[in-house]
Amino acid sequence: MTALVLRGGEVFDPETGQFAVRDVRIADGVFAGPAVDGDELVDVTGMVVCPGLVDLHTHVFTGQDLGVDPDDFAPPAGTTTLIDTGSAGGHLFGAFRRSAVERSATRIRAFLNISSVGTTSIMLGGELKAPHYANEDVAVECIEANRDLLIGVKVRASADVGGEHATEALRRARRVADRVALPLMVHLGPRPAAIDEIASLLGKGDILTHAFSGWEGNRVILDGRLRDSVRAARDRGALLDIGHGMSGFDPGTARAMLELGELPDTISTDLHTYSRHLVVDFPTVLSKFLALGMSLPQVLARATLAPARAASLADSGVGTLRVGAPADVAVLRRVAGDFDLGGIPATERLECVVTLAAGRTVYDGRAAA
Repeated sequence: MTALVLRGGEVFDPETGQFAVRDVRIADGVFAGPAVDGDELVDVTGMVVCPGLVDLHTHVFTGQDLGVDPDDFAPPAGTTTLIDTGSAGGHLFGAFRRSAVERSATRIRAFLNISSVGTTSIMLGGELKAPHYANEDVAVECIEANRDLLIGVKVRASADVGGEHATEALRRARRVADRVALPLMVHLGPRPAAIDEIASLLGKGDILTHAFSGWEGNRVILDGRLRDSVRAARDRGALLDIGHGMSGFDPGTARAMLELGELPDTISTDLHTYSRHLVVDFPTVLSKFLALGMSLPQVLARATLAPARAASLADSGVGTLRVGAPADVAVLRRVAGDFDLGGIPATERLECVVTLAAGRTVYDGRAAA
């Protein structure tokens, strides 16, 4: 089988944090050694080449209220790995597996919603307002039966989701995560679940998503600095994830955090049915952080290796360019201009040109360009 060589691109290796103009060779679906005679050469001069993007917060339960089709939006965005964050709970995970995971060409892993019904009909009512759905034994049983796909527990601990029951659901989710020895991801929203209490429950590998949101009285910043509780959680190894979504990202909070030197640990879209028009795609979200002052290496690392590590996929090579790793690649173009990225002025934006998954071209936008 002829090997494929991407030549001339500015290659970003997230394991070193460095760019270099070099070949990226792919053979038999994995990254391979140096180019040899007979390889198929693809000219990507002037473009950015990096591992396929890893989106740590999405909703891809196809056919469900929030769910978008993973194969519609992931390949054109340079995304080769999707983490679904709580679309399904214990009583719907089998349907999620069949409707999304088994039918998709995109790699998918998931956090299990502490509510057995997941994010069904969120516009009609939150999944935690009926506390009996937050059943710990149901969640544990589902995780034990699906450890090939489930990488953690998710709780949307906010007023709109659980009302007065949100804090109790948070505690139940913490107990389940501890029982199965997997990370807990907590959706930060409006009280009653207070940021200080949420942060106190987070430890190594746990994730606070929507961390740069702007909820009054429940922001990660207090009096112009990072809250002590959030600092302590970060010191314990907890991660701050973006989770852009509909209301999960506030540019003012982001600017303040970056000015403090408090960069997010991972950048993700929270792309779903109701956020598509705001998110647009993963490169657009990444472009916002470039416009806010992060460097391209900082941004790409938080969309490749960092989320792969958070999802326990980095050891298998996901999010890397390691020889022998799955040959997932995003080829990106830096487009100069004057852009308004959701109220954030920008002088450049990223767009995907080519996406390869395990060495197979799943998107090629060169003809359209």
